[in-house]
Amino acid sequence: MTLRQALSIGDRESISLVGGGGKTTLLYALGRELSALGCGVILTTTTKILEPAPSSFLLQFLSNELDDIKKWLAENLNRHQSLLIARERLPNGKLEGIFPEWAEEIFSMDGVSTIVNEADGSAGRPLKAPRAGEPVIPKNTTLLVPLIGIDGMGCPLDEERVFRSAIASRLLNLPIGSTVTEDAIVRLVMEWIKSCPAGARIVPLINKVDIPGGLEKAQKLARYLLSADPTRIRRVVLGQLQQLPAVKEVVPG
Repeated sequence: MTLRQALSIGDRESISLVGGGGKTTLLYALGRELSALGCGVILTTTTKILEPAPSSFLLQFLSNELDDIKKWLAENLNRHQSLLIARERLPNGKLEGIFPEWAEEIFSMDGVSTIVNEADGSAGRPLKAPRAGEPVIPKNTTLLVPLIGIDGMGCPLDEERVFRSAIASRLLNLPIGSTVTEDAIVRLVMEWIKSCPAGARIVPLINKVDIPGGLEKAQKLARYLLSADPTRIRRVVLGQLQQLPAVKEVVPG
């Protein structure tokens, strides 16, 4: 099963990725998969991402001016299958993302089929707690994908596994060092999706199920997620984004 099939991605989507580590890997994996089906695929971020290595599948443009970005996109949408846009290159090797309002306006352009946006940062940890103003989700998002690293389940609640663990401790009313349970993860996910647009579909992706015992843990966590919000969460994808095939299983509601 492809990522497109597992996530039920249609012909025209505004996709936002939030939550734990693996979002940038998923961003580029979706770019490769969707661009193989046709032009008009745009990758971007409303936070910060590591700049990708040069690639034949990805054309990149940086500008602090929306009009310049839109002009460049109009010139290249039909020439190249996958396009990456951001505002500027930072000294730490990351790219500064665009404003969510820019993503909304760009998605309305003729020729744009899909925009995939990394809307959250997690410093590579499997789990995270959002600070005020996070995640940065465009209002016209049609599909929200919360990422969860299954290697965070059963581990201590600390900064090694949970980005902004002090905030997580306060949100969950759990002391630093306590065990991260299925319930704790689901409560964090509920924080990530608070600002999700009302009409958007939500499909969580549990990553790293290839670790020892990972698939069994992920299957159990998927059931917790489905029961937590059965109206909005109707399927959970289990996978390993560093390997192919990336999708291991889809757990339906």
